[in-house]
Formats: sequence, structure tokens, C-alpha cells
Amino acid sequence: MNKLVKEIFPVTDWGRHYSGADLRSDTIAGLVVLFITIPQVIAYAFLAGMPAEAGLYACLMSLVGYAAFGSSKSLAVGPTAIVAMMTLEAASHYHLPGETGYTAVVVQLSVVTGLVLISLRVINFGAVISFLSHAVVTGFITAAAILIISNQFPLMIGLPSATDTSMLGVYRYLFTDLSGYNLTVVMISLGAVALLVFCRTWLGGLLLRLGLRESMADSLVKSAPMYAVVLGILLIGLMPSDMAGRVAVVGDVPGSLPHVSVVLMSLERILQLLPSAFLIAMVVFMESTSIGTAIASKSRDKINPNQELVGLGAANLGSSLVGGFPVAGSFARSIVNFSSGAVSQVASLVTASLVLVTLVLFASAFHDLPKGVLSAIIVVSAWQLIDLSAIRKIFEFNRTDAVTFSATFLAVLAFGVENGVLTGIAISFLLLIRKSSKPHIAVVGRVGDSEHFRNVNRFDVTTSPRVLAVRVDESFYFVNARHIENFILEHIADSREIEHVLVICTAANFIDTSGLEMLEELSENLQEVGVTLHLAEVKSPVMDKLRETGFYKNMAGQVFFTTDLAMKELAGN
Repeated sequence: MNKLVKEIFPVTDWGRHYSGADLRSDTIAGLVVLFITIPQVIAYAFLAGMPAEAGLYACLMSLVGYAAFGSSKSLAVGPTAIVAMMTLEAASHYHLPGETGYTAVVVQLSVVTGLVLISLRVINFGAVISFLSHAVVTGFITAAAILIISNQFPLMIGLPSATDTSMLGVYRYLFTDLSGYNLTVVMISLGAVALLVFCRTWLGGLLLRLGLRESMADSLVKSAPMYAVVLGILLIGLMPSDMAGRVAVVGDVPGSLPHVSVVLMSLERILQLLPSAFLIAMVVFMESTSIGTAIASKSRDKINPNQELVGLGAANLGSSLVGGFPVAGSFARSIVNFSSGAVSQVASLVTASLVLVTLVLFASAFHDLPKGVLSAIIVVSAWQLIDLSAIRKIFEFNRTDAVTFSATFLAVLAFGVENGVLTGIAISFLLLIRKSSKPHIAVVGRVGDSEHFRNVNRFDVTTSPRVLAVRVDESFYFVNARHIENFILEHIADSREIEHVLVICTAANFIDTSGLEMLEELSENLQEVGVTLHLAEVKSPVMDKLRETGFYKNMAGQVFFTTDLAMKELAGN
């Protein structure tokens, strides 16, 4: 029972050893993270087509929900760019941002996403690393980042957001009405981008030369979005009223506590949103666990993937209670949290408390925040998602992965995030099946006088004309069964001296009915031409299955423990 309680509520484990020093560290970390959290969550709220307060509400409740159930001590959960973009795309199928009903769809999507995550925990989905290959994930993230950046360009030049968020739709919109461009907005947006790039590139080195500690300098660098927000607000206040009136700003942000309400919906509505929610849940899980694992490794800690599903599910359900949208672990905020000294989820609770204070006391201060500054924050954050070194490695290392990456990347840009991810997964599986259908099969021989056997095409080995020894580097199942059989029969047809066929099964982790039928037919066909089929180095799980079959009980050949023993008996060498 104690173990179960610890798994469901990790705080009962690490909380026993929590100290005053830990509280001081968490308080400092929570305060530092606040300065990057506020501008980001407001920006991502607009990216999701929601009002500014929705980002603050979602952040507040998701931090609390994850802190109660999550297994990572440093993961900062809340609105993120990719999940916000997926939310916008999914909800826009029903209503456009700003229309009556759009907010309701987004909140419902958050509910269903949370339910999907918790349901995945019930089936122990956390034990599955992912259905998404590295190439699919990289292609998806790269294309999604480009889509996110592209959708910010209208706001950065003074136009409203494009109603068509596809690449073609955005750029067609940008060049339709050039008279709508606002030079003031362009200058503010480019100035914010320049400030953020300067902080990220040069500010850290400058602060170190001035004598600041590395940790302090790093925290100041990571707080750059807050500098852009403050300067943007001050700039609007200093502008002539006629000029400032032409700059789109955040507007009124309710300075009150969020209204908590449970969202109810019909089964039909749940089923409508389920496909989109499932994809969002997959991305939330993938994004958050990869960040949590990376951070945990830095402190020799670990996370529980199954428990992460519960924590992330609770975070999304918590977001829905206050009119928020789907959330995930944030890479930038988590790194800042960890590097600032966070030792537990108390740091997230500190950040949540400060977000609450900001809502109540300082919400009105964000009224004059230019939307162009928020777009600049999103653009710089999204640009950091594009990993050029990972893309280069994919193209240099594996042609199949390169095809998968390219297909996913182009599909996301052409058809949108959801359809693009599905296309990438489908192509990834098709290529995997294609590869598995023709596994590597090697004819092997003895290396010198050793007990080792290697590919005759790669090593100087000794073979026996009486024995065909083949190593199949794959399990035996329906996809490749005929290919394996044809390979062996073709070699038998080429040499009439062969009396024995030895199939080496070192790579066979399982065998299905098609694989078993193939072995039975192969054995019968070989016997008709005077050749006996033998097996060697069969793994125990596979052997346990074979022992129950008529094939094993009636086979003319033998099952040898090692290839060496088989060749000594069959070939006499």
C-alpha cells in the first residue's frame, strides 16, 4: 500500500526528506521562472487563439495539478508553443478564434486530452517509449516551428492573425493587402527580436565579464522575455496617443481569480474531439517525458513514465477547470527551473503562487503590451526548436530516416500538424515493414579454428559443402517468412552437395504462426530433395513456443545449443 501511495503521490516520498534549505532553493527557482513564464504563457495563449488570461489560468492550474502527481522534480508544466499550435488547428475545425463557441471547444479539448493521458496510464502506456520515431518527431517539430513562426508574421507587421493557418494561407494573406502594414509595429517587433537574440547570444558573456556569478548571469539571460515585455509596455506609454492607438495591444486582462467549473460534454462530443486529443496527448507525453528524462539525468534522478501520464493528465484537467487549454512540459522553463536550483515541485507551486499574485495585483499592467512583442517571443522560442545538427545527422546516417523526416516535414507544412504527424507515422511504419520484409540473411562460415561464425562475404572463413549455415537477422513472422524461405531454397537449388540446412536464430525474438508454417513447409520441401533442416541458438522464449508445436515434435533435424556444436556434428569440422 505504501508503495502504491508513493507512486500516485510522489510528494509522500521526497517530502519526508524536505528541509528548510530545500525550501529556500525552491523559492528562488520559482521566482526566477516567473519572469520567463508570464510573457511566454500570454504569448502562447494568443497562439492558441485564446485571450491572455487563459494562458495565465492554464499555467496556474497546470502547475498545481502536475506538482500533486508528477514524478519529475524540476519539470515546469504549462502552455507550450507546439501544443498551442495544435490546439489552434484542432479547435479551428469547429469555430474560428474570436467566434462564440471557440473557447468552449478549446476547454473541451483540454478535458479530453487529460482523460486520454490518464486512460493511457491505465493501460501502462508509459512502458512504451513512443510510437513516434526520432525522424518523425524531428520532422514534426521542425515543420511545426516553421508554421508557428510563419503565423506570427502578420501580427509582427500590424495585420490581424490569418484565418488560414497553413503555410500557403499565411503567405497568401501576407501579400494580399500590402497597405495594411504598420511600420511602427514592424519596428517594435524587430526591436523585440533583436533584444531577445542579443540576450541569448551576447548578454551572458557580457555579464560574466562584469563579474557576475554564472548562475546569476544565466538566470538574467533566461529572463529576456520579461525585458521585452516591460520595454514594450513602456514604449507604448511614451508614444504619442495617435501612434500608440495604431498598435495592437493585449488589452484588458481580468485582474481576478479564475472561475472554476467542471466541463461536461456528451459522448458524441468526446468522440469528435478524441482523434485530435489523442495526437495532442501523444505530443504532450513525448515532449514532457523527454524533457523530464534529460533533466533527471543531470541530477542522477529518474522519472516514472506511467506516473507522468497521471501528472500530465491532472495538469490538463486542471487547466480545463479554469477555462484553459492543453498544456505540456516546457523545455525553456524547465531548464531555467533546474538551473536556478529547484529541488522539488515546490518550486512550481511557488511559481503558481506568484502567477496568482500577478493576476490579482498586476493584470492591468499588461493592457498596453504590444502583440508584436508577444509574437517576437514566440518566433525566437520556436526558432530554438529547429535542431539543425539533428537534421544533418539524420540525413548523413540513415536513408530511411531521411525519407521519414522529409515526408513528415513536408506533410506538416502542406496538410497541417495533425495530418502531417499521421502521415509521418504511417510512412515510418511502412518503411519499417518494408525493411522487415527483406531482413539481412547471411551465409556464414567458421573463422579460423575458433568457435565464431561470420558472413562469408565479409570475412575469410571456412565452410562445408555439405552444410548451408544461414543466420537470419530478424524474427520470423508474416512480413518476412516467404523471403527467408525463398532465400534458402534458391541456395539449395544452386548446390546439389548440400545435405543439411542450419538456420541460426540468434536475432529471432519471436515467431508467429506464419513463421511457424514457413518452417514446417521448408522442412517438408527440403526433405523431398534429401536435405534436413536444423536450428541453432534458439532463444528460450522462442524455444518454449516451439516445444508446444507439432513441427518440433516431428522435425527430422535437431535444435543445437550453439552453431559450433552444430557444425562439428553436421560437417565434422
